[in-house]
Amino acid sequence: MSYAEKILSISWDDLPDEVQNQSIRCLKDIIATSAGSMLLPVSGQAGELINSQYGNGNVPLWFRDKSTSFVGAAFYNALTIDSLDCHDGFRPNKGHAGATVVPLAVGACSKRPVEGKELLTAIVIGYEVACRSGQVIHNLYKPAFHSSGSWASLGAAAAGARLLGVPAESFDNVLGITEYYSPISPILRCTASPGVVKGGAGAGGWAAATALQMYENNMPGLPSIFNSEPSGKKQIASFGQDWMIMRQYFKLYPVCRWSQPAVEGVLYLKEKYKFCHEEIESIEISTFKEAATLGGFQYPPKHSDAAQFSMPWTVAAVLIDNQLGIEQIHPNRLCDPEIIKLGRKVKTRVSEEIQKRFPQECLAKVEMLLKDGRRLNGPVMSARGEHTNPFTKEQMDDKFNLLVTNSLGQEKCGLLNNVLETLPERSALDLLTLL
Repeated sequence: MSYAEKILSISWDDLPDEVQNQSIRCLKDIIATSAGSMLLPVSGQAGELINSQYGNGNVPLWFRDKSTSFVGAAFYNALTIDSLDCHDGFRPNKGHAGATVVPLAVGACSKRPVEGKELLTAIVIGYEVACRSGQVIHNLYKPAFHSSGSWASLGAAAAGARLLGVPAESFDNVLGITEYYSPISPILRCTASPGVVKGGAGAGGWAAATALQMYENNMPGLPSIFNSEPSGKKQIASFGQDWMIMRQYFKLYPVCRWSQPAVEGVLYLKEKYKFCHEEIESIEISTFKEAATLGGFQYPPKHSDAAQFSMPWTVAAVLIDNQLGIEQIHPNRLCDPEIIKLGRKVKTRVSEEIQKRFPQECLAKVEMLLKDGRRLNGPVMSARGEHTNPFTKEQMDDKFNLLVTNSLGQEKCGLLNNVLETLPERSALDLLTLL
């Protein structure tokens, strides 16, 4: 049996219970992030772009009461999800599968009738293919470090191919076209000088949707990494045995995961020593070199994407407000003189010990000097929500309710939550009508 036949033959009932539950958890987290992103300017800006370039169609632009083409919707929905850095991720790949996989899969349900459990199965397939693709691509092209869209796109294409009935003999060809058109996005240039391009999710969604449309128009492509690279063949061989979707992390804060250990570190010190932010003389964060690039060349941040990728801003905002949500990274807040002043006191350094543990672990250590001369040293910390110490269902529900209610209201939040929790017994159309 070919790898394509194996992927296309797997059913909802073949998935372990924990994988089924995780698929709903991932879908809910992406939907919540999309809802939260509506509070940021990118949602409107991207909507105008899609309207001018792709026009009308039957695939929804989530929460905008508008629809467009399959390709346009994949680009828009992935881009806006990525515009609020609150979605799940996969530590070994240093990036995110769901922001690209989920919107493409949901969009495919507008092209033909799909049961909810079939959508969830496709999402699992998408995560599994995406995570394996990332492992191969990072190894093939190192030391170049490409963004999530460069590899999550293949997972999106796999999910879409499953839902749209692409036969096994054409499956790899669709992934090959996707890979060929996917971005090579130099992500570390973006972490240093942030912009709306973020993790390349929009470009990855566009590449996957375009590949599927090319298949429908009988346009041939080329073999994918899973058919032409020895490392790709090895990675895909473990499909169905090693469930990588179970190793996703989830975020508590809407900022880059690499800065979140530092956020936990300053909150730890503040709780332990009971100081106020006016007492701080300086803050030094020891972390890995990739995290040390966050916003270092653009401070204070000029827009929301820059704030989400700014270690100084993130740390200063949470110290002053004792919380870190959309309000703290919204453009309306970026002129706050207190946050700007405190952020200038934040310095980063690369720790060789912490560097050795990345990307399997994402860590930071915070040291603080107070104006009275006290030096406060925190432990090496990670962010909450890793798969080894996951959030409870109640914590995930709290996150969902907060993001969706603040953006769409309590009634819409309740409707979405009910449909998502019962999706295996429903049609995917029940979800589409709420997007």
